[in-house]
Amino acid sequence: MAERTRDARKAKQAILDAAIAELCASDSSTVTVEAVAKRSNHAKGLVLYHFKTKRALFETAGRALAISRADRWTAAFKANTPPDAIDQTWTVLTQESNDGVALAWASLLGPNSSISDRVVKELAEGFAGVLGQAGFDLFEAFGTTLTVDRDELGWLLSSIVTGIEAALLSGADSEALNGAYTAAWLGVLSLARS
Repeated sequence: MAERTRDARKAKQAILDAAIAELCASDSSTVTVEAVAKRSNHAKGLVLYHFKTKRALFETAGRALAISRADRWTAAFKANTPPDAIDQTWTVLTQESNDGVALAWASLLGPNSSISDRVVKELAEGFAGVLGQAGFDLFEAFGTTLTVDRDELGWLLSSIVTGIEAALLSGADSEALNGAYTAAWLGVLSLARS
């Protein structure tokens, strides 16, 4: 019995991993349950057994992506200096654009998303909250405070990240965007006081 439960968990995780891989490769509106089943080497019926609907599968994938992004971004903010944090977060931003995470995120939270508005809001607020906390922790580590609250900082940083990722996905010049990202950080740093 324990082995069957373990096998079921492994199958469910393989399906979830396949869904995330599909979302990182294509817009969510074009990803099908059949494609996820094929990528995971499981039958479509097993995908629907574990997730019931495409929406449930994508909502679970979105939450898994949110956890992964939270870990990546939180780690990037832990730096020896603010310029190091800017460099490390730029690296995460470009990695997410290159590995498809930015595409998956934009697609799941975009206007043609197949997930519920409630989950879109949950994911967007969660990411802004992670960035707000990481940003506050960064400033606190260097003995500074901010003139905005954590939520405002989170939404500001989330907007910067989302905008730059969208520009990178559209093929904009990475070097120019790096300059824009650094300039945006100058604006964020101007919110600090000793």
